[in-house]
Amino acid sequence: MTSNTEAQLQGLRDRALRIRRGVWRALYAAGSGHVGGSCSAADVLAALYFHHLRVRPEQPDWPERDRFVLSKGHANAALAAVLAQAGFIKEDLLDRFYGYDSPLGMHPDIKVAGVEMSTGGLGHGLSVGIGMALGARLQGQDFRTCVMIGDGELQEGSNWEAAMAAAQMGLSNLTAIVDYNKIQQGDRVEKTVDLDPLADKWRAFGWAVREIDGHDMAEVVDALDSLPLVPDKPSMLIAHTIKGKGVSFAEDTYLWHSNAVTVEIYKQALAELGDPE
Repeated sequence: MTSNTEAQLQGLRDRALRIRRGVWRALYAAGSGHVGGSCSAADVLAALYFHHLRVRPEQPDWPERDRFVLSKGHANAALAAVLAQAGFIKEDLLDRFYGYDSPLGMHPDIKVAGVEMSTGGLGHGLSVGIGMALGARLQGQDFRTCVMIGDGELQEGSNWEAAMAAAQMGLSNLTAIVDYNKIQQGDRVEKTVDLDPLADKWRAFGWAVREIDGHDMAEVVDALDSLPLVPDKPSMLIAHTIKGKGVSFAEDTYLWHSNAVTVEIYKQALAELGDPE
């Protein structure tokens, strides 16, 4: 990497830390929620919103904006945290997460500024992302579409139908990112339905594939800067991550896919995360 300085990368790391702190803040307000898959996605979300995506928080419906779809909708606490940082929504909305009459629920709602698709029923985001990418082509626009998929979500067959269609159409303006934390709701992914060899499967479906450490900001940014990976093919980034990243008791366990967040747990989480530089 030559174009991104260490100061820029550190700024993105600080953004990711703020996202994780925002996740815990939101789920403390809710009393419980999906900490694990929200925190595993934080670094990639920071790089997307503060480095890669062309968006205008003050004009969320700007026609030329890049589109981002969080297909793994249970990580909405992370999406809400990054939207608050970016200026799409007010930060104090995190303190009403999943509350009565709050716009922020456990899953994304398209009525919230910056949210492109209501998700939560797994397996649908990539198909809708194909529609967005194809729409850009038909309208002669150059906006890009990015879809984040959960690894357990890939057990939904609709993803593989979408994968075939995107390759057939040669949608080089479409990127999918798998948050490969290797744990789903009730167990490790490999013990439920093993996905490996995951990269080879996507290549066989006609995608250009790159595997990255989803917590190494330099790798994440370099991969995003390299898009599209190959002309005339959709791009797949397999981001190897750790569920619950950043807080020791929540890392690499299915127990923090969803769990209660008490005041004691919240304080311990913030203490372990620390403050941005």
